[in-house]
Amino acid sequence: MAVYTPLTHDDIAGFLSEMPALGNVIEFTGILQGIDNTNYKITTETGSYILTLFEQRINPDDIPYFLGLMHHMSAQGIVCPTPLLRGQIHKKPAALFSFLDGRGVEPADITPALCYELGTLLARMHVIGQSFSATRSNSMSFDAWEARLRRVNDHSTSKDTRKGTRKDTATPFLEELDFLKTHWPHNLPTGAIHADLFPDNVFIQNAHICGVIDFYFAATDYLAYDLAIVMNAWCFDTQITFCPDRWQSLLSGYESVHPLTPAEQSAYPLLCRGAALRFVASRLHDFVFHDPSHLVTPKNPNDYITLLDFHRHAPSFFA
Repeated sequence: MAVYTPLTHDDIAGFLSEMPALGNVIEFTGILQGIDNTNYKITTETGSYILTLFEQRINPDDIPYFLGLMHHMSAQGIVCPTPLLRGQIHKKPAALFSFLDGRGVEPADITPALCYELGTLLARMHVIGQSFSATRSNSMSFDAWEARLRRVNDHSTSKDTRKGTRKDTATPFLEELDFLKTHWPHNLPTGAIHADLFPDNVFIQNAHICGVIDFYFAATDYLAYDLAIVMNAWCFDTQITFCPDRWQSLLSGYESVHPLTPAEQSAYPLLCRGAALRFVASRLHDFVFHDPSHLVTPKNPNDYITLLDFHRHAPSFFA
């Protein structure tokens, strides 16, 4: 989430006029977290809601898939924002969603017990996603990684004087991409995946998971790849040190609902490398080409560069 498009009271009231039962706008606040869309918390006479403007990174043709998946998940018992109203603001696609109580998970919140809950939640989402009939190709897969890395490579990062990021070019990551493209597994179980289930996209109350947000990278892809994305985001501490107890709890929770196949276990090290490279590519690109006029802070790619190094040499994650 972020704020790329400033909105006025009249902008929001005009949009909500399509659904009079919501009542008058009392207050609204831009939400600065995130990187892709403009988001506001809206309070009306009937309660709180989230208003999202889909910015340039979101293909308008994909919006029905995202909203449909959220409807499907919600109907099957996954607590997530429910789409209530869809339209346009300033000629940009927009949607209003139900508001979820709770807060995003922070590093200090992550325990093995919470990882077990997360594993069961992810597996439930994967099982429920099997009955979602719509499909969407993963727009953040190999082609997208390559495009971003080549753009970074063409831009002389040696001229980048900002602190806190590595100054090397993207060449080593393009070499990693070539390796993964050559060795990527085939015919693993697929379905609807979240593809961005980071701690700040999981809400908690009283130390327990209470909801999931931000389905805007969701796609049809390997289920075990989604698990690898989650493992990278949850099973390493703030120093990017692997936490085996978190991983074992995450895996136990997942397999209590949806056991991995032998083929998924065999392919898992490669999936973890791909899950790391995906965020190296996007974060490195966003860091180098950040527009300071946007009210959003790009995420440093170094953590995921370290994760990628780890997975190149990691032992098996399965006993």
